[in-house]
Amino acid sequence: MRRATGFTLLEVLVALAVLAIAMGAMINAATQSIASTTYLRDQTFASWVALNKVNELLLDPDPWPEEGSRQGNAELANRVWRWEARFAKTDDPDLRRLEVAVRSAENAPALSVLTAFKAKPPEPPANDQPNTGPTSGEPQSENPPSRNRPSKERPPTTSR
Repeated sequence: MRRATGFTLLEVLVALAVLAIAMGAMINAATQSIASTTYLRDQTFASWVALNKVNELLLDPDPWPEEGSRQGNAELANRVWRWEARFAKTDDPDLRRLEVAVRSAENAPALSVLTAFKAKPPEPPANDQPNTGPTSGEPQSENPPSRNRPSKERPPTTSR
């Protein structure tokens, strides 16, 4: 009597089970990779929003911010980001601490938190009269024209 060659039903089922487990692991790894890439993209954009807001607040002409917080929205990469800036006192009376947190939505966790410090601007000089320049009302140039020096102007040229 001859035996049939090939795989048994049990061997085929074990192979399919191993293949299903391996495919599930590969799909899970791909999903995690996509989620990580999305999170890193959002975190990068949020850090750019935070950096822009820190620079805007540090360059604000308002010379000395009071303690407290400010909130607002910023648009970047066709999305609206929620930012919150908090000014706080420090041990140095001439410094304020600025902390900016950026979120993707109102109650979402902060994607980026950036801390900076703003120094108190120097006091203006105590002169009673500001420096107004020359008394004649005409501005003085650095190199006044000399009467003995020839003029650097060229005579007009004619074309033929």
